[in-house]
Amino acid sequence: MDARHFFGSSETERKLDCLRRYLTAYTTALQNKAFSRIYIDAFAGTGSRTETKAVLPFMGHGEESVVEVSTPGSARIALETRPAFHHVLLIEKDPQRVAALKGVLSEYPESRAQVREGDANRIVQHVCNRYHWQRERMRGVVFLDPYGMEVSWETVEAVAKTEALDCWYFFPLSGLYRNAPMDPERLDASKVAILNRVFGTSTWRDEWYEHRAHQLDIFGERVVEERRTFDVNRIEAWVGDRLRSVFKGGVLEPMRLHHPNGAPMASLFFAIANPNKAAVRLATEIAGHILTRGI
Repeated sequence: MDARHFFGSSETERKLDCLRRYLTAYTTALQNKAFSRIYIDAFAGTGSRTETKAVLPFMGHGEESVVEVSTPGSARIALETRPAFHHVLLIEKDPQRVAALKGVLSEYPESRAQVREGDANRIVQHVCNRYHWQRERMRGVVFLDPYGMEVSWETVEAVAKTEALDCWYFFPLSGLYRNAPMDPERLDASKVAILNRVFGTSTWRDEWYEHRAHQLDIFGERVVEERRTFDVNRIEAWVGDRLRSVFKGGVLEPMRLHHPNGAPMASLFFAIANPNKAAVRLATEIAGHILTRGI
């Protein structure tokens, strides 16, 4: 079966360009430091991304055609980063994508990389909790680029508790909108459970939704109406504050990405787990420049 990973747009390239630039700057900054550098890709895909593009006829002759263009995904970007990471961990749940990733690794025999098949939340939490990151002088970058609302808050907390990892989190605004509709009648128990898992709390409902009491109904009962009053900007700010509650080094203002029709797609957050002032200053300077450039 075809293992190509079709996804992306110019916005996807913006996201990957941010990652590419940061990884290069990061490993360059740490290359003469006595740290073991690790990169963790929680949703690694196939290692490449394939998209279709229209090709116009030459000099107006012939018909317009469509070609497939393959470019490096986040996994290849990490493997090709120079100076190199000491360890690269690629996580993927889909067996076909796992097979494709293993094929990619064969192209980089010098890299100390491995593919782990399984649930990203479980594996990331295990890796984060397994090591004494400060004592073992380990530093790294985690890329959370879920296909939807897969990232659990326990995973975010585990990354933050290392106090050693920088985290790029591609937060899915469009998925959030599907699960937090304006009309609470469409907010069923399954959607509430998803958002509670993603945020590790149920307070989002009290803050995003407003309750208004109206006149009595025909039975003499007061009617209470609930509507979501938080728009995309306020929700994005709320997500940033939620991340700041666990990342001691801070969270930068995100870069907003959009669907082709202009609707919000996702927010690319950068969070710093390390509270060390020098580490915060360096990470903020590099990532801040990249995000500002991306905007």
